Amino acid sequence: MALEEEGLQGRDSSAAQARLEGLFLPGQSADERGEFWSFSDRLQRFRSLRKGPQWLKGAEPPGPERSSRSPARPPRQYDPRSRINLQLPSRAVPGVSSAQVQEFCWTLLQFLDFRQKQSFARLARLQRERAALPMARYREPLLRALASSQVVVVAGDTGCGKSTQVPQYLLAAGYTHVACTQPRRIACIALAKRVAYESLQQYGDQVAYQIRFESTRSAATRIVFLTEGLLLRQAQHEPSLPGYSVLIADEVHERHLHGDFLLGVLRGLLPARPDLKLVLMSATINIRLFTDYFGGAPVVQVPGRLFPITVRWSRDGEAGGDGRPLVP
Repeated sequence: MALEEEGLQGRDSSAAQARLEGLFLPGQSADERGEFWSFSDRLQRFRSLRKGPQWLKGAEPPGPERSSRSPARPPRQYDPRSRINLQLPSRAVPGVSSAQVQEFCWTLLQFLDFRQKQSFARLARLQRERAALPMARYREPLLRALASSQVVVVAGDTGCGKSTQVPQYLLAAGYTHVACTQPRRIACIALAKRVAYESLQQYGDQVAYQIRFESTRSAATRIVFLTEGLLLRQAQHEPSLPGYSVLIADEVHERHLHGDFLLGVLRGLLPARPDLKLVLMSATINIRLFTDYFGGAPVVQVPGRLFPITVRWSRDGEAGGDGRPLVP
């Protein structure tokens, strides 16, 4: 550790680390603190390979000079820390020398800058992946259809991104309380985690799931993934479902008791709730059957993704695992 290089050993080093963590890393979990110290070790090894304590030769040593200097005035000498869009206040830590505190702060700034760049890179990659989904090209047609009609049918092939992207499109368009039903509990959990991952937790507690005996829902929730049976139970206690502005019924082609009964309840609810929107989604939906049942609802058809296939022919005489020749 960097503290051990400054002369703290054994129990003193652990005590100094605990004081620094308590002052500069409050509220962080043990895993997050361990990740920081692991980064500190890697940074120390990198600096030792550079044969100097600084990233670039001639840089200013870490210290409070940058904190006391006016941000509008450039330094007299180039400092690689100027590339970091972060700043820590200088503080005195009992039992730890000022040089060790400065070294810790410099390492923490590097760690925070590294994590920030990691998050930006992940976000850029996720945005590219989301833009490549077929559903991305049908975002505006979907929102226009939903603005002009109370019910919209989305017929999208498997892998087009409808289950993960449509709730995010609705939230970004201003719909505040969105519920997306799934036939199975594991799908609710997986979709909620995926949407939170794609947004890099920028929605915070706004994305949640709710299944039987388990829920991450809170007062801040704006998108909730729940099972069809649970929505039916909520409709039993509150028939008008006042807590939702948009209901998404996913995988409606799976004809079972809860799904069919839920569609009947929603069809009877729509006249009493003209402000409520309903989106029906499926990969193998019977479009005519569902549009006729909901009074000629508009349809948004989304194609799937095709991937290139390479055909390889075997040479004469090659055999498979069962001893027979391979055939194309």
